[in-house]
Amino acid sequence: MKKSRGLAKRLKKERESLGLSKTDVAKEMGFSNYQTLSYIENGSREVKAWELFKLAKIYGRSPEHFYRTPQTEPLVLWRKEPGAKENPLLKRRFLELCKRYQRLLELTEEEDSEPELALSVPSKAQLLKDPLEYSTRLAEDYRRLLNLGGSPALSLVEVLESHAGVKVIFLEMGDAGSGASTVDGFGKAILINSSDAPWRRNYDLAHELFHILTWDLISPKAHFSEAGKPPVEKWADAFASVLLLPEREMKAEFSKRVQNKKISYLDAVEMARDFGVSTEALLWRLANLRVLRRQKVQRALEEGEIKDTDRKRRRSDWDTERPYLSKRYVTLAIKAFQLGKLSKAKLAEYLDVPFSEVSSFMRRRGFDEEEDYSTEFGAT
Repeated sequence: MKKSRGLAKRLKKERESLGLSKTDVAKEMGFSNYQTLSYIENGSREVKAWELFKLAKIYGRSPEHFYRTPQTEPLVLWRKEPGAKENPLLKRRFLELCKRYQRLLELTEEEDSEPELALSVPSKAQLLKDPLEYSTRLAEDYRRLLNLGGSPALSLVEVLESHAGVKVIFLEMGDAGSGASTVDGFGKAILINSSDAPWRRNYDLAHELFHILTWDLISPKAHFSEAGKPPVEKWADAFASVLLLPEREMKAEFSKRVQNKKISYLDAVEMARDFGVSTEALLWRLANLRVLRRQKVQRALEEGEIKDTDRKRRRSDWDTERPYLSKRYVTLAIKAFQLGKLSKAKLAEYLDVPFSEVSSFMRRRGFDEEEDYSTEFGAT
């Protein structure tokens, strides 16, 4: 690979932007000392192809990134816990996966379909007049629009990806937060922490969807507050609650389980499991629907007995494999490979797995590397 002062400067800038020392990167690269990296960054030593690929992975970039004209990165809104720190490497990885997702749609000639949102996105004036009423109506409209049924959490990921033009990515986020959202040239995208409980992932997905739908209506500054939870986050919570817990279905299911005007803690937990949400989210939704008293819900949660029941009943829910990227992303990548649009090496890059593990990765998901998936039915 030819020497390039421009490439050398960009490699140095990428490392420094992540706060990584030369020693840290040299160790990950397998260099005997940091001087080798110094020579690469000052342009006195050419970068080998494999070195560029490895540096790109360390810096959360694609190799092609270092030859493109620098561009302003898209805004990413993070849902963070108090004290959580933003992870710039995770942000880069998320945005890179969004671009790859869009590229896979193009390679496989699949459309990133999107429903007509006119009925679901009223004006900014309507939002500011009564945010909670707006959030409730938006959730009800969107649930009907996407035909999510009585238990939306169980199909939300697939429906958003297949029918709403929303790219969903699952990654381990560490302490960077539980979710994030962005909108750019590659479309709308949501990042969810794969390490979280399944019911929390469902809720966070619905929460981030609110931010996607109101992206052009709410200023990014409104998402940040130094004193408590920003109002916009409360609106997103209200949206998620109404979207995932439809009033009619909730009341009907509650009525089935009530005896002598009481519902057992066990039945409440089972209801939450059926709807794919946390027990706490379900209880507060029932309180908002005025079928449970808020004071009793608060007391039950503070006393902790219902939380103990919840933990015991939900142990089996953790046995399923945690999501990675998304089923649709993985399927598109493998389809592109089978169509000859991606090499095996490129497939490994898109799936972020070692080249030697691509075959086993495919087998675990029901694909055979040698099988021909091009056979088609003729439509009438």
